[in-house]
Amino acid sequence: MTISGTYQQLQNQIADEMGDRQDLLSPLGDSNLGLSPIQNAIQSAIALWEREPFYFNEVYDTNWFQTVPGQEFYSTSSNPGDGDIVEIASMAKILFVHINPTLSDPNRYPMTPRTWQYLEATSVNAQVRSPFPTDFSYFGETIRLYPIPAQVSQMTVSGTQRFPNLVNPNDANVWTQDAYDVIRCQARLILAQEVVFDDGMTDKMKRALFGDPETPFMSIQNIGYVPALKAETFRRTGLPRIRPSYF
Repeated sequence: MTISGTYQQLQNQIADEMGDRQDLLSPLGDSNLGLSPIQNAIQSAIALWEREPFYFNEVYDTNWFQTVPGQEFYSTSSNPGDGDIVEIASMAKILFVHINPTLSDPNRYPMTPRTWQYLEATSVNAQVRSPFPTDFSYFGETIRLYPIPAQVSQMTVSGTQRFPNLVNPNDANVWTQDAYDVIRCQARLILAQEVVFDDGMTDKMKRALFGDPETPFMSIQNIGYVPALKAETFRRTGLPRIRPSYF
């Protein structure tokens, strides 16, 4: 069952589990920070784990963005009117990019990922155009296409995405739902290490996140929240698994 939590509920539970530390729900008096210690810990926890692929932050977007004839570079600043282009900056990892050479073409063709240095050396003439870009690279939150498109094409992306920051008390996303316990324990680990300096809590949160090595292998106490989510992500792919046999 997925927890249906909010930003505020997550904060309140962490404060309770820290020993009813309600003082950690408000900015410390001499910190000059806008966020409370618990809010800072939650944001840091999300920043840590949003780089990892899970079933809930994977994206397959067939409407990623459309190319512009004669335009080589694509970013939020270069296409401020394109609502989809902001997703370039929000991608934590790009796995595959496909292109429909024309909007009426039902065929999607895989593009070849290149290094920025490679396209710097290859794309020597900015006036050369092609109806069918074949290569792409990523640098500085910018997508570069080669050859430079001569017509409007549709881009599709598969990868790992970031979500907008939690700001308001009732805000909710996958990090307050599917990954609620991961973020809760990671935030408590950060607080234990950097705010209250509690070694015992640090050890407990590490075991909660990654499993307890002192318990029998694959027992429910040994799994940990992170391996459990990784296992569910793997199960949802439907890929075959190698199972041990006893002879």
